[in-house]
Formats: sequence, structure tokens, C-alpha cells
Amino acid sequence: MTSRLGTLFTRARDIYREEGLLPLIKIIFAFILSPVVDEYNNFYIYERPLKEGEEADHLHKIKNVTNKVVETVEQLEELTSEGFELSSLDISLAHYRLSKGAIAFLTFVDSELAYSSWAAFTKEAKKTVNRYPYKVDFKNHEITGGELWTNPKYRRQGLAYYSSYIREQFLISRGATRNRFIVLADNEAAQMGAAKGGAKLLAKARYLRIFGLQFWREKPVKSVNKAVTIHE
Repeated sequence: MTSRLGTLFTRARDIYREEGLLPLIKIIFAFILSPVVDEYNNFYIYERPLKEGEEADHLHKIKNVTNKVVETVEQLEELTSEGFELSSLDISLAHYRLSKGAIAFLTFVDSELAYSSWAAFTKEAKKTVNRYPYKVDFKNHEITGGELWTNPKYRRQGLAYYSSYIREQFLISRGATRNRFIVLADNEAAQMGAAKGGAKLLAKARYLRIFGLQFWREKPVKSVNKAVTIHE
């Protein structure tokens, strides 16, 4: 018990020193109400420049791979009529996202869905792909995405790496220059992956949802290019 109180005191002191009294009061308030808090999380916000590359540098050893870029509900329905299997995809959610302007990137091995991801070029589309209210400068050619998924049968075979390359080249062809995204603070593997991929750490953010109300705060950090851990 004494150790837990000491940890809480240390965190409170660090928040006060770094962010001031008001943010500390908000955190204490959230802690007191924690039994009724819907969600409380810390994130890191990254930005990565999109770069053209050579397909030969991203190849894998899996045979019969087909990549599809889906921008409309009609295109998604055509995939089914062409014999592609979409049982791993939430079709109703996919229809909703597509209707709001989000873009799906699907990779198939034979007819089986092996990889999927989503991208958003607008604020409306972003809300369907990633509900957290981090800032994305869509007018300045930034994009964001989410829901990256790889079929367990095809993990650690280079397929996700290749599919991400195909996705990035499409985004560049549509005028995108940077990808802004968030990573949970306690997901060190994702942080390492972001740093390895050349992403720049821009800010840390705190998210609170209580009684249906959302509170989001971003705090810029010094420019670093390696994964770090939040101690708050």
C-alpha cells in the first residue's frame, strides 16, 4: 500500500512539474471517478513522410497474391462476385467507412483475405477509421489510417511489409505526403516499429472519456526518432 501511494505521489509530482496544476487536477478528478470512467489512455503521436520506393525491395515469397484498393461500396461488392472471400471483414462497418470516404487496402492470397488496412483523406473519413481526436492537417496533404490486420496464417512472412508498400505508393499517387498516426503509450513494440520505419515523434496525448464526454490533450515533445516510454 505504501509503495502504491509512493508511486502515485511520484506521478502526480511529475505531471505537476511538466504540465502544471490544472492538468494535475484533471487527472486527480479522473482517478477519483475511475469506477465510472469509460476510457483513460495515454498515446504517442507520430508523423512519417511517405516515400516512393522500388517494389523489388519489398517482395515476399508467398504465391498468388492480389492487392485491391477499395474506394466504394460497389467495388467491395464486386470483390465478392469475383470470388474473393471477405468473411474476415466486418462488411457493415466497411460499408459505413467507404460511404464516408475512407479507403480500404485489401491483400488476398488466392481468394483468402490475408491483410487489410484503412486510410482517411478527410476528417469525416478519419472518424470512422480512428475515433481518437488527434490533429491531422488534411489540407496540407497529411493522411491517417488504422485497423491494420494480418491473417495469422501469413504473419512473419513479409506480406504486411509488402502490402504497406503498395498502400503507401497509392497514397502518394493521390497527393499524400505524410502519415500521422497514434500509438498507445504502453505498446513498446509499436513504438519500436514506428521508429524503425522512420516516424518522427511529435507529441504525447492524454484521452479521457466519461459520461459520453471526450477530453483530449496533446503536448509537443522534443524531436526524437526513437521509441520512448511515458512515465505518467
